[in-house]
Amino acid sequence: MMEGIRKSLKVSLLTETFPPEVNGVSFTLAHLARGLCAMGSEVEVLRPARKTVGKNDEPWSEVDIPARPIPNYPQLRFGLPCYKMLLQRWQEERPDVIYLATEGPAGFSALRAAKKLGIPTVSGFHTNFDLYLKHYKLSLIKPLVDVYLKWFHNKTMATFAPTGWMIEELENKGYENVRRLSRGVDRELFSPTKRSEELRRSWNAGEIDRVLICVSRIAAEKNLDLSCKLFQERIEQGKAKAGVIVGDGPERERLSREYPQLIFPGCLSKADLAEHYASADVFVFPSTTETFGNVVTEALTSGLPVVAYDYAAPAEYIEPGRNGYLAILGNEDSLSSNLDKILRLSGLNLATMGREARASTKTADWKKIIGRFHRDLVEATREMPNFNLHQPSEPTCIEAHA
Repeated sequence: MMEGIRKSLKVSLLTETFPPEVNGVSFTLAHLARGLCAMGSEVEVLRPARKTVGKNDEPWSEVDIPARPIPNYPQLRFGLPCYKMLLQRWQEERPDVIYLATEGPAGFSALRAAKKLGIPTVSGFHTNFDLYLKHYKLSLIKPLVDVYLKWFHNKTMATFAPTGWMIEELENKGYENVRRLSRGVDRELFSPTKRSEELRRSWNAGEIDRVLICVSRIAAEKNLDLSCKLFQERIEQGKAKAGVIVGDGPERERLSREYPQLIFPGCLSKADLAEHYASADVFVFPSTTETFGNVVTEALTSGLPVVAYDYAAPAEYIEPGRNGYLAILGNEDSLSSNLDKILRLSGLNLATMGREARASTKTADWKKIIGRFHRDLVEATREMPNFNLHQPSEPTCIEAHA
């Protein structure tokens, strides 16, 4: 793996979400960009044009691509076709390697432009769009989406996925040359030391009361109706004192109206988010559509036992009975039963589980993860044989729109 390589790269990263937008993909890409810059690389981020921009003191440069708001989700925008723009830009300022974090129209344009110019290109599998479809009553087009996603990623030199579970899923579907790009966690930001008794009092929770929390984008595909239902039931049963749903999104208004007993603080700053994690007692994660789930490692690092389904980040980090519990994927009764199991623990045992939770994420080190990613990008620029650069035939529907 060419250990110790320190080669400066010029990297173009194309994405449909980036800070200040708040979601796991956005934060992950910012970490990657910042880490690559720290290693001496030059990173340009091509992302949808928007009114709000991020900090201007970051080490990367940002470039607008044409975009439109996502229907029924105006907080996010999707990139429009921009082949000519990218072709001209990359002809004038040629990158060493391109990383595609979206398979949408802008990603397809980038794939075409990169192929035309012969620029090494890799991709990241960041979002399970095929699993989102059923939540938006679009299941009928899932076979077409599956075919397109596999075609798209197999046209790149490598596809990066965050967990062993995700890599196995993709390989079983026919994805080629899938590599691991895990996720780290900020252990200074997320810490049990951020616990605030004042915040707990605002939730009407005393020192020995149990507070349940979930942190998520509040959208249909995140399955938050289940979290809200479980939280409200435990409050009514006297097993928990408060339930907190942190985040924002199109479903927040409805859920806050249907579950008035729960607390919906909205989208928080990083410092406030860390305080909310540490001030709760149990983290419940009901999503079944993740490629990773950054909030799981954030919660564990904050000292919270986690109840989640057995896949993605939970499968990587949770040891049942030690730092949380895993439920069979999609089995709501199993998730509910595991939540009750944790709530029956004594204060002493819950505290022990919390310490184990924090210890379990020591390996989630961004510096090491980005170092490995950098080496993979260097390999791509050298067209190493083990990257197995391939040119599979395009589906007829893709050819028609090329």
